[in-house]
Amino acid sequence: MRAQEIRNAFSNYFIKNGHDKHKSSSLVPHNDPTLLFANAGMNQFKDYFTGKANPANRRAVTIQKCVRAGGKHNDLENVGFTARHHTFFEMLGNFSFGDYFKKEAIRFAWDLLTVELKIPKDKLLVTVHDSDDEALEIWHREIGVPKERIFKLGDKSNFWEMGDVGPCGPCSEIFYDHGAERSTGVPEGHQEIDDEGRYVEIWNLVFMQFEKYKDGNEIKRKPLPKPSVDTGAGLERVTAVIQGKYYNYDTDIFEPIMKAIGKLTGKDYYSTKSEDEKSSFRVVADHIRSCTMLITDGVIPSNDGRGYVLRRIIRRAVRHLSLLGLKDISFYKLIPAVIESLGEEYPDNAHNAALAEKLLKLEEEKFRKTLDTGLALINEELTNIKPGEKLSGEVAFKLYDTFGFPLDLTEVILREKKLELDTKGFEDSMARQKAQSKKGSKFKVQEDNLKVFYGIKEKFGETNFIGYNEVVSAAKLLAKEEIDGQFYLVFDKTPFYGEGGGQVGDKGEIHSPEGKLATVIDTQKPVDGLHVHVSPDADALTVGETYTLKINHEERELTKRNHSATHLLQSALIQVLGDHVKQAGSSVGPDRLRFDFTHSDALKPDEIAKVEELVNSAIATSLPVVAAQMTKDEATKKGAMALFGEKYGEKVRVLTMGNFSIELCGGTHVSNTGEIGLFKILVETSLASGVRRIEAITSTTAIDYLLNRSKILSEVEKNFAVKDERVLEKLAALQSDVKDKAKQIETLTDKIQIFESQNLFNNKIDIRDGLTLTFAKVNDGEPNNMRKLGDIFVDKMPKGVLFLFTILDDKVSFILKTSRNNKTVNCSEILKQVMPIVNGRGGGKPDNAQGSGDAAKTEELLKAVEGALK
Repeated sequence: MRAQEIRNAFSNYFIKNGHDKHKSSSLVPHNDPTLLFANAGMNQFKDYFTGKANPANRRAVTIQKCVRAGGKHNDLENVGFTARHHTFFEMLGNFSFGDYFKKEAIRFAWDLLTVELKIPKDKLLVTVHDSDDEALEIWHREIGVPKERIFKLGDKSNFWEMGDVGPCGPCSEIFYDHGAERSTGVPEGHQEIDDEGRYVEIWNLVFMQFEKYKDGNEIKRKPLPKPSVDTGAGLERVTAVIQGKYYNYDTDIFEPIMKAIGKLTGKDYYSTKSEDEKSSFRVVADHIRSCTMLITDGVIPSNDGRGYVLRRIIRRAVRHLSLLGLKDISFYKLIPAVIESLGEEYPDNAHNAALAEKLLKLEEEKFRKTLDTGLALINEELTNIKPGEKLSGEVAFKLYDTFGFPLDLTEVILREKKLELDTKGFEDSMARQKAQSKKGSKFKVQEDNLKVFYGIKEKFGETNFIGYNEVVSAAKLLAKEEIDGQFYLVFDKTPFYGEGGGQVGDKGEIHSPEGKLATVIDTQKPVDGLHVHVSPDADALTVGETYTLKINHEERELTKRNHSATHLLQSALIQVLGDHVKQAGSSVGPDRLRFDFTHSDALKPDEIAKVEELVNSAIATSLPVVAAQMTKDEATKKGAMALFGEKYGEKVRVLTMGNFSIELCGGTHVSNTGEIGLFKILVETSLASGVRRIEAITSTTAIDYLLNRSKILSEVEKNFAVKDERVLEKLAALQSDVKDKAKQIETLTDKIQIFESQNLFNNKIDIRDGLTLTFAKVNDGEPNNMRKLGDIFVDKMPKGVLFLFTILDDKVSFILKTSRNNKTVNCSEILKQVMPIVNGRGGGKPDNAQGSGDAAKTEELLKAVEGALK
């Protein structure tokens, strides 16, 4: 049975038993800042389990893509060296939201494994929580599992909790017996089932039957009124069992990738006798899956958050490709093999494969350079370590953090040199970095504030947003909260747009019949569907009363034009640059628009001009802008573009602009592209590796901008006494003249320096065997001039050493220079010795080093340089 057949069998079994199949959610968790990546099937159903939302069907089945790398769940360093650790894996899951419970969940799991998938019953064992006699009796009396094959375990293994408070409950796990020959022994004080080599967990059934809550300072537990079920079976593990494999990597899931790696490296995973080679194959195979799926779900390599974890995975994979002998840029070439394995189940990811290829190629090119730099650094450090000494933990961490060096690479190099690593120093550096990262973490949420808004939504439901058609409306105030000096207001309905989809929240005013009562400075949606109006002066408003809500109509109109222009911009970029362009972020307000998109290179002037031309042409054509509600599948069939990495509900809003653009969007827009008036790109820059940013303006803002530029041009024409295109000719002539004059000045300056150096280098001290030291002070401390004087000195005195310095205010700047052929002197080492005298900083090469420090200690510095040289 192949993996896709197992996926189908799992889904079909539960559909047959009354479950609705839900698509896998994105690996980027939707509206859950507490999670780095989706790491379990239940992530997308949190609100169903907590009662914050109600499902159409209380039974669900999914095949969820998951990543565990970084954060609490981090398998990265184990991947490749064990049989079952992965960064990316698929979780088969069935769920009951207050419908069936233990008896049905256990029966479903057992029937599917033993009947549908035909796993022998005598190869399966189960565990239950040591307090869960109910589950034990179901397994024994109703399913028929002998009691000697049922193990009771404690909280650590068999009790699940969503957090410090919230749903929780006991687990029951199903294990497969790989046979006594795979035994790695039972740890002292443990039960037989804890032999991890022999017994492998393949399915975990979580019975959510309690709720943990705070009672003062005490955490208590009470039964849930509607107990639920959350199960998870790792597809890779189940497939290995059914296909008779011990290593997950030996299944057909990984076969296309292993063959692709073999084709690139000229090695064969299935026949190699080298365990090191096998491990490297596994690392690369696992990591290309996680990298491909993360990028195609919207994660971009970067230096923080999710992007940083992705970058670490990429670099670890490239390191292992190097160990397999592959030095060329090749990692991205494995993506088609991933799509072959996963594309059928995850078509949205397959659609974005071209983007993954571009970004992975770019990342590997960058890391190949840092890999060489890192190797140079470690080799330099190793020259200063004597046998038996340890490499500094700080240096190892710098290699890990700055150059992306996997720790195992550093350890391998050290072992080859018979050296050790200061592990504690490395761990201390890592702890400091984690503490710092925790301070600035983007994956934390003010739970207390969110609970307030969840409570409001639970009590009153979602806000009725009428702002697509209304800008003024009477509305009843349902809730008023004061947090940190600001008022947060919730009405039964509102014309105010809550920030989302890149569009800023509306501003405006709240009125009574007597006049203005409060100012709205922002509108947010802290909880899906709940529009919260932020006001600094809402003291006079009373809950239960009806008020008139008025948005700032002028700002809304400008924002609408900018938002619609953003849609036109994305379509134009795709036409000009290619299908790999995906939205990576946006910000739309009344003043300007900002659009981030996936593309590796800076746009050329002619590309920017073409994009502007396409957008302005679409504006001039006055295309109708039409919004329609439909299912996600219907929208996809129509060709609607979705926001990269975003999750959508069952119904989506599709915005069409003639035949130029069709996107999913909940924002506010013009009714006709002609209303936008004009579009102008202000700047195009790099945001991150593989991500570009465009800032642009529209409407009256763009007209004012161009009028101002026209005014400036008029002033230039007046000053140069020329008109229109003649201005460019005049500027070109002036620039050419300035360059000529600059060359003449440089030539004269060089001649002056050569003449002055005849006296400048007279202060010469004999050191030994023809070696001399010359001190020279200059008034012009411009770095380029000092470098030129150094070169003049070396030409004149190839056996000499020059200490050239200049003093400005309280700072002395200096260079120490000698010929490259003078191997008896190391300028960099000499400066390292004397730099503390002036509390200075600097460095360089053996023939040329520079630094700066406290000018008051200059005389001491000169003596120290002479002493060090002698």
